[in-house]
Amino acid sequence: MMYLAIYLVSIIICFYCIYDCLKPKNYPPGPTWLPLLGCFPIYRWLYYKHQYNYLVFQTLSHIYGQILGLKLGKQKIVVISTYDLVKQALLRDEFNGRPDGFFFRVRSFGKRKGIVFTDGAVWAKCRRFTMRHLRTFGIGQSIMKQQLTLEAKNLVSHLQQVSQRGAVRMDRIFDVAVINSLWFMFAGHRFEYNDEKVREVLTTVHEAFRLFNTMGGVISQMPFLRFVMPELSGYNDLMRILQKLWSFLDEEIAIHERELSGNQPSNLIDAFLLEIDTDGNNDSNFDRESLLVLCLDLFMAGSKTTTDTLATIFLFLSLSPTWLKLLQTELDSVVGRSRAPTEEDLPLLPMTEAFLAEVYRYFILAPLGIPHRAMKDVTLNGYCIPKDTIILFDLYSVHYDKAYWEKPDEFLPQRFLDESGKFHQNNISIPFGLGKRRCLGEMLARSSVFLFFTYIIHYFDLEISSEHGEPDLKAYDGFTMSPKPYYVKLSIRSDLKD
Repeated sequence: MMYLAIYLVSIIICFYCIYDCLKPKNYPPGPTWLPLLGCFPIYRWLYYKHQYNYLVFQTLSHIYGQILGLKLGKQKIVVISTYDLVKQALLRDEFNGRPDGFFFRVRSFGKRKGIVFTDGAVWAKCRRFTMRHLRTFGIGQSIMKQQLTLEAKNLVSHLQQVSQRGAVRMDRIFDVAVINSLWFMFAGHRFEYNDEKVREVLTTVHEAFRLFNTMGGVISQMPFLRFVMPELSGYNDLMRILQKLWSFLDEEIAIHERELSGNQPSNLIDAFLLEIDTDGNNDSNFDRESLLVLCLDLFMAGSKTTTDTLATIFLFLSLSPTWLKLLQTELDSVVGRSRAPTEEDLPLLPMTEAFLAEVYRYFILAPLGIPHRAMKDVTLNGYCIPKDTIILFDLYSVHYDKAYWEKPDEFLPQRFLDESGKFHQNNISIPFGLGKRRCLGEMLARSSVFLFFTYIIHYFDLEISSEHGEPDLKAYDGFTMSPKPYYVKLSIRSDLKD
């Protein structure tokens, strides 16, 4: 009897292994699937070789085609490349979902809450509420420009202080200024540069983006590993990071709960708390957990990419003194030396605008974007993509697509200037995405980058610190690409020393 049971179990296991290796009919081409693991072994081998996720998928796309079909653990994943295919998919509602796995739920208490990793009615309602109130409290309004100007001035003052002590570590110097540009609308206050608590939390944000890739890491593909090897799978790190962030944001919400009075909110958190009271907690989209997850989404998404964009810009400029002088010359000719730059100067600074446009094209800090999910069985270019498949968009292939870009491997801001030297936008560059899932913080991000960038080159000259050695130009891989630590000598421009 025991042998019969073993035999039956063996048969079941064999059939399961065969079934687990079968690809859906007309699924996009890709590597062979193994039982339980899918393509995980070849993925890990290629990652060990290239060290970057987007290079892994580009290598496989060169072999199997512009629509690449994979399976990592239990996750079906399709990677879409080239501008034409990426644009086509981004503009179709069927591809506008978000992944619904362990990694994406654990950060919202096992539920689907917030604005980044939700879809359908939950996402639409949260997005409408968030955008309506962010506009009310600053986005696109004069108050946003005033706040950004204040942050730019404070950033310059901070840099003047720290530069007197020697070379400045630039990869983290923008953290506080960037989060403040959002936080005054979101929470009604800003943080000081000497606030150790917020600096510690922002360090945790950087750590989170480095520890997990855009698909959530191995804990997302094989969540059972959290029971077998919680440390090696990244589960312990994930929960430690989440606990720290939840605690910080929970304290912020508690302050607003104690101080909230009347029905005239002055920031997004207050508006959300009033919405909870209005709904009597009957709407699950408006409860305290939902507010906490929304805070988490905006705190992380609103700080990391803009900080890294600025850090990358100044790494490049430190190594490119010709570009620095060219941009300073243009800025001086328009702004002069008697006042600081303003956002109204942007149309009169075509080279600066072209430079920043090329930065967004050339330095792709999120080469795979935020993962999408197929909302239903869908066909793309003749291939069938099953419902709930994770969709990754290779934005690197878009911004380096030779069908649309001449010499894409070269940094050429001139490509964004017309024959008369005026700035000319190229819509093939989509650093903030396309369609309904386009980044909702795009306006704030672009304004922050422009103002912080121009303020610094207006007030400072910069060069790489020789005492710290040449910077490592290879970014950290993770959910986004993050520049490694580097140090720059900042000196106040000679005509400003008095």
